[in-house]
Amino acid sequence: QIGRSTESPIDFVVTDTISGNQNNDETQITQSTISRFACRIVCDRSPPYTARIFAAGFDSSKNIFLGEKAAKWKNPDGHMDGLTTNGVLVMHPKGGFTEESKPGVWREISVCGDVYTLRETRSAQQRGKLV
Repeated sequence: QIGRSTESPIDFVVTDTISGNQNNDETQITQSTISRFACRIVCDRSPPYTARIFAAGFDSSKNIFLGEKAAKWKNPDGHMDGLTTNGVLVMHPKGGFTEESKPGVWREISVCGDVYTLRETRSAQQRGKLV
């Protein structure tokens, strides 16, 4: 599990970085672009070695945790889905992962692992189009 929280359910703590020449000791990030509980990555350790990304945090009881401002909806199959407040974005480079690869299109991952086009803003309540 990945996020900016240092609580025990988080396996990998990720923090914002300060860009440009703003890297002195007095510079503080006032608003993070990383969710406290951003996502969970699940990888199969046997063939076909599938990796899946699920946006949202999971508490110590393994229940999904989304902030109250997060976009949420019910899918046609009746399951609830949603997006983290800051979004979990992925990009697959054109040409694969090689020295010649070029940036691809950014997409957003939902709680259920569905892939969407980007929202109008990172924290918008309206989700993008299902890809």
